Amino acid sequence: MPELTLIIGGTRSGKSAFATERAKEHKHVCYIATADSAHSLQFDDGEMLERIQKHRENRPAEWETVEAPLELDKAVSNLNGIFDVVLIDCITIYVTNMLLGSHKEEGDEHIIDAINKLCSVCKNAPFHVIMVTNEVGYGVVPDNALSRRFRDIAGYTNQIIARAADNVYLVTAGIESKTK
Repeated sequence: MPELTLIIGGTRSGKSAFATERAKEHKHVCYIATADSAHSLQFDDGEMLERIQKHRENRPAEWETVEAPLELDKAVSNLNGIFDVVLIDCITIYVTNMLLGSHKEEGDEHIIDAINKLCSVCKNAPFHVIMVTNEVGYGVVPDNALSRRFRDIAGYTNQIIARAADNVYLVTAGIESKTK
């Protein structure tokens, strides 16, 4: 029976590496990247492009890769049943893309709606889904309104996904703990 798994942790906690190892347990894997050098709305700096390249290099060559900085629910819906698992990395970047994208003047409801649609699609998918996201609530209170808005909406989206997930892992310092 397909399951939805959420892997959450701080920056450089090892969550993507853990998710990759989990996905490698399956034969047919699709990796959905929410950040890519050609389409992401907010990344035009060299450091982020290096991070994207490192993620590409760490993925097995035989994995299918789909780039979906927006409309992630549609990207998952369009996948066929040949995949055993779909790894989505990362929900926090997806939230950022929506927050800074064409709907940036709207309230946060469009982001909540998109996350609810994504959870519904993933729960009904014919394959396992692994989502990676950042825990951003453990840090310092941001000093500007946009950063505080991002922190809050990321926290809400993580809660929605965690409630929908069959399994939740918290990764800290490269050590995973199953919390659900």
